[in-house]
Amino acid sequence: MNDEPTLIDLTPDDLPRIKDLEDTVWFEVQPGGTPQDLADDLDFRHARAAERGGAPLPGEPDQERPPLAGMYSAYDLAVTVPGPGGGLTTLPMDGLTWVGVHPDARRKGLLTRLMRDHLHRIHDRGEAAVAGLHASEAAIYGRFGYGCASLDVKLELGRGSELKAPAWLVGEADRITTHVVTLPTPEGMTALHEAHLACAATALGAVTRPESKATTWYRDFPKSRGSKEPRRLMLARRNGTVTGYAVFRRESKWEDGSPRGEVSVAELGAVDLASLLALARRLLDLDLTSKVTLWARRLDDPLLWWAGGPRAAAPRIYDSLWIRVVDLPRALTDRGYAAACEVVLDVADELCPWNAGRWRLTVDGSGAATCVRTEDAADVELPVAALGAAYLGGRSLAAMVPALSGRELRSGAVRELSRAMRADVDPLGAIDF
Repeated sequence: MNDEPTLIDLTPDDLPRIKDLEDTVWFEVQPGGTPQDLADDLDFRHARAAERGGAPLPGEPDQERPPLAGMYSAYDLAVTVPGPGGGLTTLPMDGLTWVGVHPDARRKGLLTRLMRDHLHRIHDRGEAAVAGLHASEAAIYGRFGYGCASLDVKLELGRGSELKAPAWLVGEADRITTHVVTLPTPEGMTALHEAHLACAATALGAVTRPESKATTWYRDFPKSRGSKEPRRLMLARRNGTVTGYAVFRRESKWEDGSPRGEVSVAELGAVDLASLLALARRLLDLDLTSKVTLWARRLDDPLLWWAGGPRAAAPRIYDSLWIRVVDLPRALTDRGYAAACEVVLDVADELCPWNAGRWRLTVDGSGAATCVRTEDAADVELPVAALGAAYLGGRSLAAMVPALSGRELRSGAVRELSRAMRADVDPLGAIDF
């Protein structure tokens, strides 16, 4: 007998039930928020849930429809990964979000049911070969085949911090103009989305928003932001063409009559180093501020080293994008590689059994790959999470194989595959979704 709960498609009619579940799970109640406010944040094509069975419990109202025991949704995103020939390529990525299980429904296998449903539906649709998420708790998603593929490096700089970039680059940055507009006006959101797409195409690990959410991503809730200002968009231009952007917000603070305002930069993208430098210099020179926090940077970020290194920028490191390989042969052939290799992988994947088994990955001298099933002896045994963690090219597969219970069966095979999958630079931390 199958005791797994039946999952249902959610619709806008379910918004009151969704809000009740989300407020209970996350206890981050939006001041003044209503169920209808959630409509812009959900993609109902991918929103699924399990209802709680049985009669209302003591203290609960007798409702026409039962409360939700758990739910998830997703966005149709894209992610920039290594491409053939040392370049970059942008691939579809299913972005898991809104995952929540009611406290009364925990430890009953519901999260596993939701995750299996999500991954199987991605596979059946065939639109994306990989899935991605941000983990609210780092220990949760590894058991579902996700691997941490990028880091979110937070930098903190004082106002007026000197950025010691090369003289030739400073000269180029001096020719970049910047200006600031308020979000989320229609004009500002349109400009943000255009800059967001252009900059993400040049940044390894960047995740891009779908067109359908471009105008609603940064909605403003005055009661919720309190003393912080509305978000602002800073655009960088060269000869009239947008070459970079920053999404930031300031909070006014004073101490002993002196300004101590803080700037938080949620997104910072640029198509070249000169635009990055121009934006950073402007952000570090905003009036009435004393500290600038830059999120979603990387360990080898130019800003970190222009500022003088770790002791000057006080980096804090968090896990960022977790990648899950859903269609293994397609995922491994869609990305590019840094070196030729030929390795037979024996992949363990309980949740997506179509990935499990032996695969021959062959990469030619241009970095293009083929991946086909084989009966040949395996060179490497590894869990599918290891491929997700290495997918963006920022983590060494050679270090992960023993850490994630993998095993090398042919001497040198892990090193060969690890070098092929590595990128020249670290991936950036991904935008929130």
